Amino acid sequence: MNPLKNDIPDFQTIMLPMLKLLEDGKPKSLNEVMKLLTSHFSLTEEHLKIQVPSKQMGLFRNRVGWTRSYLKKAGLIKYPDRGVYQITEVGKRFLNTTPKKLRKKQLEQFPDYQEWRKTFSQSNDKRKVTTTTRTDEQTPEEILATTIEELNNELASELLDKLKENSFQYFERFVIQLLQKMGYGDFSRDTTQHTGQTGDQGIDGIISQDRLGLENVYIQAKRFTNNSVGSPEIRNFIGSLALQGVNKGVFLTTSRFSSSAIQTAIDSKQQKIVLIDGKELSELAIEYNLGVQISDTIEIKKIDLDYFEE
Repeated sequence: MNPLKNDIPDFQTIMLPMLKLLEDGKPKSLNEVMKLLTSHFSLTEEHLKIQVPSKQMGLFRNRVGWTRSYLKKAGLIKYPDRGVYQITEVGKRFLNTTPKKLRKKQLEQFPDYQEWRKTFSQSNDKRKVTTTTRTDEQTPEEILATTIEELNNELASELLDKLKENSFQYFERFVIQLLQKMGYGDFSRDTTQHTGQTGDQGIDGIISQDRLGLENVYIQAKRFTNNSVGSPEIRNFIGSLALQGVNKGVFLTTSRFSSSAIQTAIDSKQQKIVLIDGKELSELAIEYNLGVQISDTIEIKKIDLDYFEE
């Protein structure tokens, strides 16, 4: 292993210095941020040449990327443009407290980070258990599975951020495309409709389950940036289905469903309602390759026992 690798700070160590260098409030590009952080940590060109195992990116640049992502999750910085970073008012107020350190533990005080944790709570709870024993008790296969899960969670979080940044019309089209990729209404050109508009009576799309259009699934898509979907929205959707004389509906959101919303869907007798929250939505998009692309492929090989048979 290259001994210089030990000089490169981990992504949590980079958090506070990165936030401080954005303190002036001016938007800074990734290259500017990299240059300032390289100087702050006294890194040389040799340090910057060290790459991640896949050889696709510099190790320090990769860690800065993870730092940026966590600061964004906590609402401490924002992206005013692609590849440009800027401190938020929340970030400025935090720096006014003259913090001595900033790590993932300190991020838990911020509402935006709490909301992100709630959205991905199940996976985070698993990670609490596995990461503490990763080197001592887990097999290499388990470590790999945990790492892939962490990377997918990060990808899912970025995907949700993009959906929240775009218009609600874009989100409505996105969920229809997702359902098509999942195999609903993909047998002819006329089996999907995007109906979302003012006066749509709570129906954003219609997908036919059969070639003749005898069985339709009605769609409601809510692009929420913060709050969870409550029972009133579910009741309104059920009412819209009743007005249309149909009994199947899918309600998708970038946020979460409150416990009362989930119970309202369960209690519905005439209409069967499927709820897909932001976490499941992003996981489905990753599974069906919508809005994502393959970045790297890892081959895991094993011994060919048949080859060694005499």
